[in-house]
Amino acid sequence: MSKRTCMPACPEGRAFAFTIVDDTDGSTVENVGPVYELLDSLGMRTTKTLWVYPSRDRFHGESLSDPPYLQWLRGLQAKGFELALHSVGSGSFARQEILDGLERFREVFGAYPAIQVNHGDNPDSLYWSPARRFPFPFNLTYGLLSILKQFTRGRKETYSGELPGSPHFWGDAAKAHVKYVRNLTFNGINTLAYDPRMPYKVRAKEKYANYWFSSSDGHTVEEFSSLLAPENVDRLVRQGGACIVYTHFSSRFVEDGKVVPVVESRLRYLASQGGWFVPAGRLLDHLLASRDDSSRPGYGYLLRLSAVWHRDRLMKYLRYRR
Repeated sequence: MSKRTCMPACPEGRAFAFTIVDDTDGSTVENVGPVYELLDSLGMRTTKTLWVYPSRDRFHGESLSDPPYLQWLRGLQAKGFELALHSVGSGSFARQEILDGLERFREVFGAYPAIQVNHGDNPDSLYWSPARRFPFPFNLTYGLLSILKQFTRGRKETYSGELPGSPHFWGDAAKAHVKYVRNLTFNGINTLAYDPRMPYKVRAKEKYANYWFSSSDGHTVEEFSSLLAPENVDRLVRQGGACIVYTHFSSRFVEDGKVVPVVESRLRYLASQGGWFVPAGRLLDHLLASRDDSSRPGYGYLLRLSAVWHRDRLMKYLRYRR
């Protein structure tokens, strides 16, 4: 991924684009708030996912049902941060609850979420697990991995957000109201070098989803810090690329009320490089405006993405056991 990529000219003559999508798992004002204070001070605007409802399973974190958290989220939005959906909550939610959750999001923030990120084991996830529909032969390998995962966890997992008749179906609402859905993650910092045609529609998933986009994997504080090492940032600048980091700020980014030094150092260095630091939705809109919206990635393109994703997932597992 060393060649210069096809990033359209950034506004204001910026050399590259960078943003973050923060997964809301485990998030509270206390354990992620200082990160957003730092981002705000550096002039960086990013995307924070959220839950409408309290968690119903093993995951924890605050939701719109927590008044202080709700007010804090409104404050983030007022500062120019983007709020997105990580499903309406963690656990099992019925169709009407999901539809009501979308309306609650619109009522609080003035618009439906532009971005949906499927949450973990939620049965309402859209085109998830085997339904991600990798091209042959990766549909077979991914299907086998899904079976092995279910076997090791001792429970069967089903995902049916795009299946009419399912009690968790909400694909029609997603199609009507949600513009972008996150799909693949890669190990390198220049997301656009991996997936230069994002965002795009996929014919096999077009009925209940609009545009798909990829991200760079900064899952934990260790992975985030490694991804944003100065040499990687320098490479992103040289390539004139675009990075959408997917991470969990609740994953020990804050200790004793302060952003851990390595993360602060990484972000300060990044901010000094003259990038275009906007929320993910705005970056994706910018990329989409430069695309031919009538085109769809073909088998060869999706096959390459699948091969690289499987390779990167194996490398990530060997390094982090995740």
